[in-house]
Amino acid sequence: MIERVAIVGAGAVGGSLVAMMMDAGRAVTVLADGPRADRLRRDGLVVNGTRYAVDVDDAQGAPGDARAYDLVLVATKSTQLEAALPLIARAAGSRGLVLSLLNGISSERIIAEAGVEGRVVPAMILGIDAMKDGEAITYLNRGTIYFGSDDRHAPVAPADLERVKATFDASDIPCTIVPDIVRTLWWKFMINVGINQASAVLRAPYGLFQRSDYARDLMVDAMREVLELSKIEKTGLGEGDIDAWLDTLRGLNPEGKTSMVQDVEAGRATEVDLFAGTVLEIAARHGMDVPVNRTLYRIIRAGEGR
Repeated sequence: MIERVAIVGAGAVGGSLVAMMMDAGRAVTVLADGPRADRLRRDGLVVNGTRYAVDVDDAQGAPGDARAYDLVLVATKSTQLEAALPLIARAAGSRGLVLSLLNGISSERIIAEAGVEGRVVPAMILGIDAMKDGEAITYLNRGTIYFGSDDRHAPVAPADLERVKATFDASDIPCTIVPDIVRTLWWKFMINVGINQASAVLRAPYGLFQRSDYARDLMVDAMREVLELSKIEKTGLGEGDIDAWLDTLRGLNPEGKTSMVQDVEAGRATEVDLFAGTVLEIAARHGMDVPVNRTLYRIIRAGEGR
């Protein structure tokens, strides 16, 4: 049974999960240190108009001591992951499971190499439309957390998967254990390469992609380059995976915005290296041209420089 749960990264997605768990009567701790911890202790989190007084911990102390958490959820941005690694390792100690909800296809390896090898649960969240405006977080759709065992690179015992599922079920967080998590992670990667980057260059909410063929075509063209790479890498994606995303897109809040749009509007560094940058890197290994992602990379990078 998982008793102690902590979340690293109380932004739009992480903060929404904290609120869901607290609404369900589940105890959850936000892991933070420095000024961010002080601010959370003082102000809490505001999610969908409700202020939550959250428990905050900096996880100081020897790894593996009695303060370790049974499950650590990682919901930082990829640009913040490296700085959060010591906090994650301290919180997980010598026995805690770590479940990463970061975008991309590399966070599990990075976290494992930081001291929790053999205890990282590959996962992703899809369909949540959380946004953060200042310190206020809003969401309409809870989304679904998909997770499972990567038997080759990150094996997870079936009993541990069931323990994690029971925790999400008790917290009213939709979740599914999937038999092929590598394929699922590549599916989310393909989606992000499309919707995050196309929305960033257009500075557009989901509604534009729901009603505009031009916006949708730009998004899908970027996704198809990932689909072709998946065939080479043998990660199992097919044309139906694009259709499945389009079905999900239709149900999202039209006013909702991707994390990359929110980053662009706030003047923050984006995750373009995680998306188009990774596509370019993999494509280069196989001698494949990816003109859509190359162009998106240049546009988003130019915007960051501005």
